Amino acid sequence: MTKPVPLMSAEEFADRARGIVETMRGHVAHRAIDLLTNDVLRGLGYGEGIEIFENAVGHWHEADFIYPHSGPCPDCEREAEARAAA
Repeated sequence: MTKPVPLMSAEEFADRARGIVETMRGHVAHRAIDLLTNDVLRGLGYGEGIEIFENAVGHWHEADFIYPHSGPCPDCEREAEARAAA
């Protein structure tokens, strides 16, 4: 289980979210907001569930595509192509 992080205030969360959307776009912004909300949930004691979530969807944050992405997962497609070529 992941260790809890200190709980942030609603104001701090909003300030950090505002900073993310003002300075980032696409998957970079999406990943930053996901990590921010994950930190909040860890601070509330939901670290084990967040760890499960991150393990399941982490590969989506590796794609360099504008959010929202529509269509098949590009990372999954690359992995399938690599397996087929092997």
